[in-house]
Amino acid sequence: MTAVAVEEESFFVELARARVHTRVVGQGSKTLVIVPDPPNLIEHHRDVIESLARDFRVICFELPGFGRSQLRNGARFSLELQVEVMAGVLERLAVRQAILEMSCLGALVGLRLARLRPELVERLVLAQVSTQERMRTWAKGTDVCGLIHTPRVGQALVSLGRRFIARHWYQAALPEGTDGRTRQRYLQPTLQALREGGDFELASAYQSLRRAGALDYGDIRQPTLLLWGRADRTHEGASARDLLHALPRAELVELDGCGHFPTLEEAGRYEERLRAWLRG
Repeated sequence: MTAVAVEEESFFVELARARVHTRVVGQGSKTLVIVPDPPNLIEHHRDVIESLARDFRVICFELPGFGRSQLRNGARFSLELQVEVMAGVLERLAVRQAILEMSCLGALVGLRLARLRPELVERLVLAQVSTQERMRTWAKGTDVCGLIHTPRVGQALVSLGRRFIARHWYQAALPEGTDGRTRQRYLQPTLQALREGGDFELASAYQSLRRAGALDYGDIRQPTLLLWGRADRTHEGASARDLLHALPRAELVELDGCGHFPTLEEAGRYEERLRAWLRG
């Protein structure tokens, strides 16, 4: 197989209300947009990006308020703003009919974008996500004493404890028994970004989810591949089955031995399954 030249340099897409850290690789006829699940970053997806770039134009960017992407000009974090920013990035990069891959709470942004701007999104690949209602319940259950959901208090708490939260998250999100070297491979890029001033607006994301209006799943007509890692201890007792039944054109693949990051933990299996699904 011919090696693909990889563009190592990332760049920023400058929008009115956000500065979005982005990387674009590959020249394929189909565009695959990968949005990391915070606190994951573009760096976490490097190997997957380079492999998929053989067949796709791959665009990877971090949501504003996370990693090296920032809100600007007094913009307030909300799901609606995230949709606006995502649409702006795709328009700036001349994207139409993309395959959009997102995870967890970010996947709720992807669903809204697919409903509001169907010309931008041809297909959805969504990992570790259920309906908005179920995800709201999950977020509430992860918030001790409701502090993260409390405006200003939550932001202050996350700001002070974001490195501790990142360590705890990777400890719980990866399957039980994950070796220390693997866990550090996830953790260290995140800690480095935080040391360099990277954002981690977890409290704002939780609060935005609580404020968000209802989502009409019946209006989302794009074929959707739902992925669920069964070894994800952060979502014990949950599944994507509610979302499977809510979406008109969804398919669910459950992966034994995978935690919260099935597209990264089992990248080879994911790529194989993705290509098979696209062949239809």
